Amino acid sequence: MGAHTPTTSEAMRALGASLVTPELIVFPVRHHSPACAWHLHRLLQQTTPSAVLVEGPRSFTPLVPLLVHAEARMPLAIYSYAVEKAQGEESPRRHASYYPMCDHSPELVALRRAQALGVPARFIDLDYPEQSLIEADHQASHEADHESSSLLDERHLRRSRHLHALAQRLGCRDHEELWEHLFEVPATSRDLQTHVTDLAAYCQLARLDCSDAELQADGTLQREAEMAWHIREALAQRQPGDGPVLAVVGGFHAVVMPALLATDIQRPSVSRSRIADESSALIRYSFDRLDRLNGYCAGMTSPAWHQMLWERMLKHDKAGIAAGPRVRQDAALELLSAIAHELRTTHGLPLPMPALRGAYEQMLQLAALRSRPAPAREDLMDAVTSCFIKGEADADGALVLAVARRALGGQAMGAVPPGTSRPPLVRDFEFRARKQRLKIDDSQPRRATLDIYRRPEHRVTSRLMHGLVLLGVPFGARVAGPDFVAGIGLDRLQEHWEYSHSAATEAALVEASVYGVTVPLAVASRFAAHLDRIDAGHEPRDARTGARLMVQACVLGLHDHLPRVVGMLRQAIGADASFESVAAAAGSLGLLWESREPLEAREVPELPVLLQAAYERAVYLGRSLQGLQGDGADTITALSGLREPLVSQAGQALDASLYWALVEALHTAHDAALIRGACAGLLYAAGRLPDSALAVALQGHLDGLSQPRDAVSYLRGLLGTAREAAWQQPALLEVLDTLLGRWDDTAFVASLPELRLAFAEMTPKETDRIAEAVARLHGGADLGRLVHHDLTAPQMQAHLAMSQALQDVLAADGLDAWVAA
Repeated sequence: MGAHTPTTSEAMRALGASLVTPELIVFPVRHHSPACAWHLHRLLQQTTPSAVLVEGPRSFTPLVPLLVHAEARMPLAIYSYAVEKAQGEESPRRHASYYPMCDHSPELVALRRAQALGVPARFIDLDYPEQSLIEADHQASHEADHESSSLLDERHLRRSRHLHALAQRLGCRDHEELWEHLFEVPATSRDLQTHVTDLAAYCQLARLDCSDAELQADGTLQREAEMAWHIREALAQRQPGDGPVLAVVGGFHAVVMPALLATDIQRPSVSRSRIADESSALIRYSFDRLDRLNGYCAGMTSPAWHQMLWERMLKHDKAGIAAGPRVRQDAALELLSAIAHELRTTHGLPLPMPALRGAYEQMLQLAALRSRPAPAREDLMDAVTSCFIKGEADADGALVLAVARRALGGQAMGAVPPGTSRPPLVRDFEFRARKQRLKIDDSQPRRATLDIYRRPEHRVTSRLMHGLVLLGVPFGARVAGPDFVAGIGLDRLQEHWEYSHSAATEAALVEASVYGVTVPLAVASRFAAHLDRIDAGHEPRDARTGARLMVQACVLGLHDHLPRVVGMLRQAIGADASFESVAAAAGSLGLLWESREPLEAREVPELPVLLQAAYERAVYLGRSLQGLQGDGADTITALSGLREPLVSQAGQALDASLYWALVEALHTAHDAALIRGACAGLLYAAGRLPDSALAVALQGHLDGLSQPRDAVSYLRGLLGTAREAAWQQPALLEVLDTLLGRWDDTAFVASLPELRLAFAEMTPKETDRIAEAVARLHGGADLGRLVHHDLTAPQMQAHLAMSQALQDVLAADGLDAWVAA
């Protein structure tokens, strides 16, 4: 609809004039732009509109009193979600989005002024469920596990080829710098009509890159038709002598409004029959989430920077002082000082005052060089890069830039006004937390110890905490106790949690409302969405994943989801060709069997059958093992883990002979010394390899392999599965001592990584036992002092260099045998 509009200077001036008339002002904005907010603020000081219309879902209108409430502190956001009706056995598709507001959002400036003037104000866009249905049909990326997006998306501006070409011509690096160069920096020196005309031309250029078919498919044309209908309705209700209707909409939409209003365009009809549930709520937001660099697709870079500029512009306006270049210069100097202060006090970087002065002067010179009357964000960042980074770019440079971005981005968090309604999920969480005697009336950090083996009510609390973790709600963190999913700490009987209730907890619960109105429903829906992603091929569908999901379902108390997970796991065991994955699945299933009491998995009749299937499949796949996958650690872990069910109650029905036949075959015939060593350790630890046979195998590998590194790989595998052999088998240390004595420096250095890995898992006590055994080999009681504090590292390096130089001289004279002696 804009592709054929002429873009001559005369046409753009005519377009700008058509946006501002006595009856209607279509005010084009870029969302969260202080420049747009400034000109709108000045306009509303001079004009009293008859109605204020704002781009945004029309169902947001009841929230306007909360947005403009005196006790509302920005940034805030309206969180909206829509859930489609389930189709067959598939989980319902879920959509969620944000509509953020900050003090320098033009939309909020208009709403606040309307409230002060007593002028009716409302939102005029398609409702979010209608928008989501249109985009869901257009974008294949809308999946069950939907990530929240923005209702103020500016993708058409970011992707514009014309604007990209304009940025290159003006020497700007990207769309952000181009915008600040053209609009933010000169904002206070322009009149309203010039600003509106330039912004209309800017957006018209972006519109040239979009076809009507594309705009129809992504819902842009339908949204514009809806907004035009509301504007026409407001014009029809306007009485003679009233002020103009003010419509505050994105510039991309504003440029077509005069043409749309001149036609008989019909209001779009979008069926909502596919929507099962929808809701909106006002929530706290923060600058770090608003920052475009943190993924919010309609936010302007560095909101704290723009907030500082906005506050100074208003301060000058209130005092009747022109807000000239000094506003930006002072704000930039304050930020440079804050960055330098944090680098000095927090990070210990020496930044003298001359460096700060140099950065300020360079920033001003860069702005002048780039034909800007005042510094832009990029001028400030370039000055920081040039004057504050003195060391390595990858070390000090990364730190300095991170501090600078954080200072420009800000950490401010908003606060909703009293009386703001809370979604059912928030109320349900509070009810359940209090029922489980969790303290949520303040933000004080607390600890909870849950005896999940003996107290059923503690299992309920555990499920609540794990469910909140799954939903991404920042409330509690498990700091100790058994981790049944990862198979860690299973000898512990209690879970230890640290928790605290904060504003972020409530905000995350509001966002999780897209999954359900109670915590159990939301957790179940989130878990089902994960299963849907696996079924759709977006995540791995292997035996390891299936078994972990089965354990996780029990941890979360989602036992009614087990039939689906069981079916998925049964198929995965038969289809998975990875020995490591299937062996891990067998280990997880054995763990689940052993933990039936705390996980309440007693009534899972398929568990023994699945365990046997995974065990036998893993043994079958193990017979075909060749070479190494990665560094071989996963294969060793899988071989060791497959033994665990055999020594527990879970494996009483399993045929252990299959496993030991596999281990003996790999010990004899596998082509990797690491795996042969690991199998030797398993056999030795189980009493299936006598001391004498282990000594022979050690001698053969450590003394017989041509490559020293391969010899040490065997040792690494052995100690990985039977670390006690290091002090129980004298032959091991004797052979290793002899081998080390024969190696030259080159062979030792080449084998050093494997040697370190071989002994890396030893505890300090085990390391001491090995050290004592080595000392006895050489007639001593111990190795003596291992650390000499009277010798510095540089001195040590100097002595080593001198020793090497002496060896080179002796070798050149044919006397290198003296050194060996």
